[in-house]
Amino acid sequence: MRKHITRLLAATLFSVASLAQASDFKEIRIATEAGYPPFEYIAPNGELQGFNIDIGNEICKRLEAKCVWIDQSFDSLIPGLQARKFDLANSTMTATDARRKVIDFSSPLYIVASRLVAHKDKPLEPTAESLKGLRVGVQQGTTMETYARKEWAPKGVQIIAYPSYTNAFTDLAAGRIDASFQEAPNAVNGFLDKPEGADFQLTGDTIKDSAILNEPIAIGLRKGNKKLKAAVDEAIQAMLTDGTIQQLSQKYFEPNTIEFPSGK
Repeated sequence: MRKHITRLLAATLFSVASLAQASDFKEIRIATEAGYPPFEYIAPNGELQGFNIDIGNEICKRLEAKCVWIDQSFDSLIPGLQARKFDLANSTMTATDARRKVIDFSSPLYIVASRLVAHKDKPLEPTAESLKGLRVGVQQGTTMETYARKEWAPKGVQIIAYPSYTNAFTDLAAGRIDASFQEAPNAVNGFLDKPEGADFQLTGDTIKDSAILNEPIAIGLRKGNKKLKAAVDEAIQAMLTDGTIQQLSQKYFEPNTIEFPSGK
């Protein structure tokens, strides 16, 4: 009984502390690149939707703050954070060592695999040998671009960077590039499930031995914004513990498509 009362008291104190912390944030400006379904995209009705949008809205709800979403190109997210144009960057951003040098990141949200997409007549592998002489589309500023330029470009693979994967998929369907390289759910939702993607498929193995590609997805913050980082981290940990993030993922992904921290 004493242990039960102690646990209740601790939970109450934690809740009070959390609410006090939450009251410090009236409005949180969150930037995203809304051309990356199912993570972040603009629905036909004009509303911003997606897995990361749901996560961001839930964080704001728990911090009793108003979410203000800002649509930005992906490669402007870090400069925008540094220039104080917004408070968070929540746009399927991998928390790489290079990015950690210039911005901070929240606790990890999830890990998602990157895959090639090519015509069904071209069974390609994600290796320089398989892709030599071919044109591979990536989105500029992404870890896929970083990996492709480091591992493939020096060995004869032509890397074409686009402002968004929507542009890459258009060129892929038109035959102007031979493959695109992106996170698998985006390939399925943004291209393969559409009529223009009917003749294409995910091809080759998942790259599992790359530090560049297998870091977790997290939310970017301006360096030194410790108060907001602590509050966001607390919300994320609670959402992973109570299963909220996992439940939200079921709206957008097949089972085992993404991984969560600590096997949650």
